[in-house]
Amino acid sequence: MVDRCFNNSDGDFLIVPQQGEILITTEFGKMMVEPNEICVIQQGMRFSVDVFGETRGYILEVYGTNFELPDLGPIGANGLANPRDFLCPVAWYEDRQVATGYTIINKYQGKLFTCQQDFSPFNVVAWHGNYTPYKYNLKNFMVINCVAFDHADPSIFTVLTAKSTRPGVAIADFVIFPPRWGVADHTFRPPYYHRNCMSEFMGLIKGHYEAKEEGFQPGGASLHSMMTPHWPRR
Repeated sequence: MVDRCFNNSDGDFLIVPQQGEILITTEFGKMMVEPNEICVIQQGMRFSVDVFGETRGYILEVYGTNFELPDLGPIGANGLANPRDFLCPVAWYEDRQVATGYTIINKYQGKLFTCQQDFSPFNVVAWHGNYTPYKYNLKNFMVINCVAFDHADPSIFTVLTAKSTRPGVAIADFVIFPPRWGVADHTFRPPYYHRNCMSEFMGLIKGHYEAKEEGFQPGGASLHSMMTPHWPRR
């Protein structure tokens, strides 16, 4: 993105690199985001992306609300994604004139608009507050799962949630199934055949997914639409 940037006026972007690191420049500073990290660009923030070779990943967009940490409830004060592990940029700016024009691409109500200006939009010298872009390394996720029977709801793997007005049903949950130690060694406790009131989109960053070891490669994805019966194949 040479001499151009993007601005989403409709909602938040959650970006999940799967292959290749990306350098994201924002009005708040720069973030280098690598596979196994995620970043969130909140509504209205201008940003550009630089890549360094073959790059791919996933992007989730939500409307009408912002991502936040899930309520821990009986888990207590610690567990899942801890606030201390989220990083935001250090202020950085460039005072640069662009004779050929700097292009701003704005997404507004589902449509794209462009305008040009003769200077870089990343000329913000300093900022304060907590409405910022941020990133998180998924290796810092504290897994909670020790069961005597049954299959725990996947909500215990929620990193970030975008809440709705309906209790128990989010607009979107970002959930991960990271490497973890199962106390029931040499066993697999599959979830029963079930249906969900939320659609499940599942992508693989690295390694293999224990319930679909064959035919589900890094960079791939599957979709279980809401109320579609499904269960892991093993």
